[in-house]
Amino acid sequence: KLVLLFPRLSGIKGNSKLSKTLGKGKILDAGSGVEEAEFNWDEYLEDTGATAAPHGSFKHVDTSLQNGFAPGMKLEVAIKSDHNTYWVATIITTCGQLLLLRYDGYGEDRKADFWCDIMTADLHPVGWCEQNKKILKVPEGIKDKISDQEEFLRQTLTGACSAPANLLEGVSVYSNRLN
Repeated sequence: KLVLLFPRLSGIKGNSKLSKTLGKGKILDAGSGVEEAEFNWDEYLEDTGATAAPHGSFKHVDTSLQNGFAPGMKLEVAIKSDHNTYWVATIITTCGQLLLLRYDGYGEDRKADFWCDIMTADLHPVGWCEQNKKILKVPEGIKDKISDQEEFLRQTLTGACSAPANLLEGVSVYSNRLN
């Protein structure tokens, strides 16, 4: 969840969608004119009809931050609400050591996308749960969409590209040193 601080937006007129998107929040300090609001770029872009700047527009970002992960690769990821269970997630995009992931089963719904840091997140190649006797469990948010977990996994993983284990081996060694 990203929290942005910005000046009070009570003066926005003429664009009710923009006002609705940006005008949510609570005043932090009645005298400061600053509001706290949850902000979702995808919703903002959709509401305003704008498009995101392509990654190539940010040439100042160090290209050495490439991490070997690629959009479309699949991982087994600890479920945020229950770190003892895992579910398959697809990499949506990468930014240095950060991955934007979406649990499989959400389809094109971006609302549940989440960022994780490859150095600290509980990430594993597809098949790791089975090898290590860990539980794969459908996340609560899509439980009603998936009636047969085994069949769903068979379909979503057929022909899929798993994130290579060698990209994750160094990560788990590093994060284990932190624990």
